This record gives sequence, structure tokens and C-alpha cells, in this order.
Amino acid sequence: MGVQLNIKDPATVQLARELADRTGRSVTETIRAALEREHVVREEELAVRLSRIREIGAQVARKMPEDLHGLTAKEAMDTLYDDGLPA
Repeated sequence: MGVQLNIKDPATVQLARELADRTGRSVTETIRAALEREHVVREEELAVRLSRIREIGAQVARKMPEDLHGLTAKEAMDTLYDDGLPA
């Protein structure tokens, strides 16, 4: 018994068939290639977002007072607040 994917949307089936015809590949090969491309795009987008987050973190670290470097978030907050009130 083979693995199956049942696409019930006629427009999606039509798009897959048209692209398969234009590329000379089977519908299965066409769908697989499209999904692989989408995976690559998503991974690239994730890498860009993670890079941006790291860049923002580095900017924050550069502007952080030296006495807060190396502290946990709780430790840093404890230096700023005393029982919920500014220290």
C-alpha cells in the first residue's frame, strides 16, 4: 500500500496539473518540488528573523549599564526595584 495525499480542492489540483504539464514532471514531482522550495524559503526567513533578533540583543547589550552585564533578568530587576517599588 502506497502513501496517499488526497487533495479535494479543484483549483489546487488544476494548478498542480498545469505546472506539471509546463515542467514536464509528474504531478507528484511538481508538488514535491514546490513543497521543497517552500521549506527553503521558510528556513531562509527564519534565519533572517533570528539574525535580526540577535542584532537587537547585541544593541541592547551595548547600551546596558556595565553593572547589569552578566546578571539574570531577575537579578537586574532586583537592582531596580525593591518590593515592587523603585529602589
